[in-house]
Amino acid sequence: MLIDGTGRDPVEEATLVIDGSKIVDVGESRVVRIPSDCRKVSVSGLTIMPGMIDCHVHLTGCRGEDEIYWNGGVEPVPLRAVRAVYDAWKVLDVGFTTVRDCGSLNAVHLRKAVDEGVIAGPRVVPCARGLSRTGGHCDLRTDIFDISDQSRIVSLPFAELCDGVEGVRRAVRSQIRNGAEFIKFWASGGGTWWNDRNEDQHFTREEMKTIIDEGHMCNRRVVAHCESLESAKAAVELGIDTLEHGDVLDEAVCKEMARKGIIFDPTVSIFSVGPWAAPTDLQQKSFNTARAAGVKMALGSDAFVDNITPYGRYNIGEIRKLVDWGLSAKEAIVSATLRGAEALGRQDELGTLEKGKIADILIVDGNPLGNIDVLLDRRRIKKIIKAGREMARVPETMPHIAS
Repeated sequence: MLIDGTGRDPVEEATLVIDGSKIVDVGESRVVRIPSDCRKVSVSGLTIMPGMIDCHVHLTGCRGEDEIYWNGGVEPVPLRAVRAVYDAWKVLDVGFTTVRDCGSLNAVHLRKAVDEGVIAGPRVVPCARGLSRTGGHCDLRTDIFDISDQSRIVSLPFAELCDGVEGVRRAVRSQIRNGAEFIKFWASGGGTWWNDRNEDQHFTREEMKTIIDEGHMCNRRVVAHCESLESAKAAVELGIDTLEHGDVLDEAVCKEMARKGIIFDPTVSIFSVGPWAAPTDLQQKSFNTARAAGVKMALGSDAFVDNITPYGRYNIGEIRKLVDWGLSAKEAIVSATLRGAEALGRQDELGTLEKGKIADILIVDGNPLGNIDVLLDRRRIKKIIKAGREMARVPETMPHIAS
């Protein structure tokens, strides 16, 4: 059975033909032409679907202590980088062939290592570091965390601090110079510490406009963390491409998002983990309002540190959360495939099993349209194919695998 990721009904008897890294034909077996010299692989009784996309991860390599994830930010950078290699492999192992890293020191380098084939991992789309204001969500405060200013500057695992129109302009250009494929900024607080309130807007409209314009000038999509209504309104009005979290969206801003084709990445799982876990009533209301307005939703887990959001198991758990919050299994799969590709601006090459696209494919034992939990069991994902090549799996003997 073929689930192509577009939202169309599945094809019960399907054939898919790969040449190199691309899909050259796909559809009902009775009409697909099979080249005489090809190697045939029978997956009778199984399901073929696109490799999934997680649009919000942080491959930090951090291991927090006592659930204070910033502790990992002052560990040696090489140690975190080595851990991130394993974390990326675990994310691939549950079926994510592409991830969008929304801020970490490691992602740009992981992208290159994965592309070179020296490590197994998903395709990594990095923003380098996100942009946070002084005193913002990602300001590693020395008076709270008892570290030196120099350690803070060197070790901050998520963000670059920047202020003012010219400051944010330089920061955007710096991230692009460092290899960013998109730009991410924290438009509001996020509840990390006592003065980092969700309801506060963290950049002025002029600063936001500069960030968005600078990113778009260099053909980078721009992503905003928005946990306040005012920050969401400003970001949407100014032309953001993807809105993250969206705790308190109203009908007006959701209708504008739908009209402009802005992707909503609700990151449902993050509202129930960590020391900042919050009641989900507001988030559920925003989710429902966005869905009713026809806003496109992508899947993003916000995995950021292994002992709080275990890489692999936590990432795939987001698809279960989307169903729990009201999406059908088919809608949740579209969020994890086509919508993710749209969030990246790469829907012409990723996200669905269609002729001409990159062959990112999962072969699954079971029908996730009938039971989404099939995808939560890594043992039922029989093969993971990325760009036409079968990927190595995490051995059962390795610790912390997402079983």
